[in-house]
Amino acid sequence: MLSLIICARASDVSLSLKENIANTIGAAYEIIVIDNSDNKYNIFEAYNLGVQRSRYPVLCFMHDDIQYFTKDWGNLALNHFDDEKTGAIGIAGTPYMPYLPGSWWGGNLISINMLSDREGAEHHSFQAYLPAAGNRSKVVVLDGVWFCIRKNLFDSIRFDDDIYRGFHFYDVDTTMQVSQAGYNVYCVFDIVIKHFSKGDINETWTQNALAFNKKWEPLLPATCTQLKYSTRCEAELKTLNEFAMLLIANGQPQKKVYQAAFFKLLKYAKIHFYPKTLLHLTRYLSKSLEPGTHTN
Repeated sequence: MLSLIICARASDVSLSLKENIANTIGAAYEIIVIDNSDNKYNIFEAYNLGVQRSRYPVLCFMHDDIQYFTKDWGNLALNHFDDEKTGAIGIAGTPYMPYLPGSWWGGNLISINMLSDREGAEHHSFQAYLPAAGNRSKVVVLDGVWFCIRKNLFDSIRFDDDIYRGFHFYDVDTTMQVSQAGYNVYCVFDIVIKHFSKGDINETWTQNALAFNKKWEPLLPATCTQLKYSTRCEAELKTLNEFAMLLIANGQPQKKVYQAAFFKLLKYAKIHFYPKTLLHLTRYLSKSLEPGTHTN
């Protein structure tokens, strides 16, 4: 049995979504719609409210603009939780959350299984780091378009509305809590879902990215697999480079961004790498963030 929790941009979700769920889920369920038509809640508050209202042992957090293409997906989801060490499942995530601030996908160590309206609605299903183990791949954090968590874990975890605002990083932070509680988190490949919109990477997103990095810094990088030194290094640098560009795109002065990135990189090199690596990292940063590459 599943509790489907949706933070809706209208007073209710669409009839087509309700019909799609009813025709495909194949398991007992309830739909809990948090009416956010007047923007009363941020996503953390809305989902915490949904958790409080839920009755069933597996909670499914989902966007209000998706469509299910897999018959009996509810039972397939529940089957993943037959393993008592499985704490959460989703359809996109990463096995390596970097030490340096940025997105979960920035290092290109990603696992994803999703239909998208973007770029011709292709079916993206791949692992950029290692093959899937059967119908799922182990990750440390998940994307929030669709993910499920055991309800009993919310005795010790929560959507952290104390340090975050808006509608970003609720997914990464909460599934990071699941990972750090000693449970396994997976990207699953037996459930196909289509997403009809693209996320907005705005100033609130960048602020929450920095808040996440500050909160979890002592435990970063977080990983669930063995990666080569060169792979980890490349992922860190790609993540920082993307984040710097996002900061600049959201109006941050180039000089301020370069300085912050440089000092964060120095700290990372000191903690996680041998001194000889510092020259390589700083050269990469200076090349990636050349003045004039981006505009304010």
